[in-house]
Amino acid sequence: MKKLFKNSIVTFLLTFIILAVFPTTVFAQNFVPRLTAPQGEPYYTGELNAYSQTGYGMPNCVAYAFGRIYELNGDRPLIDHGNAGEWWFINKSNNYYDYGKEPKLGAIACWSGHVAVVEDIAQDGAITVSESHWGGNYFNTNVYYDMSSHYGQYFYGYIYAYNEPEEKTPVEEEPKKQRSYKMEEQYFEPQEKTCFTALEFSQSNNTIMNPKINCLLNK
Repeated sequence: MKKLFKNSIVTFLLTFIILAVFPTTVFAQNFVPRLTAPQGEPYYTGELNAYSQTGYGMPNCVAYAFGRIYELNGDRPLIDHGNAGEWWFINKSNNYYDYGKEPKLGAIACWSGHVAVVEDIAQDGAITVSESHWGGNYFNTNVYYDMSSHYGQYFYGYIYAYNEPEEKTPVEEEPKKQRSYKMEEQYFEPQEKTCFTALEFSQSNNTIMNPKINCLLNK
């Protein structure tokens, strides 16, 4: 009983901490922020990463951003070459992804010499990014209130490379149609005529068939 109570307290505290630090991320559908370094996932290694395959893997901001978008979408990113200062223009000239100035989860933040990935957006405007640095940190996270303050580099904006899952609208089932049944007209078998008038008898050349005794009647 004591152990169960202790586990409940720990779960509550962890939930409270996560909600306090990353309030928007917790409720973002299917978006899981990366706050720790990759641990050999194929998106960041020579198995799938275009930069690692050419000898420019992490620590490298573009190698990391490429891997992170690959990890989020499950599809190979369209931007697979160029340095950090070129990504913004490569995307615009090829019309790969939408872009703009509004931060969004999974967006690629682009400066004149660096790229990073948005992992959380707090209510007070704080933007948490994950990143790697050429010849420096293999991985780290950072919090920005002013994106233009990154080592004095010019901030271009965000590339919206993350494919946000669309919310599925429940489809209302059409009411089942009531089957209507039409009473068919009763079918009557034609009956053999067993009674004849004198006129009918005479018109038959005085010869008719009696169905009951199966014989001819002659007058």
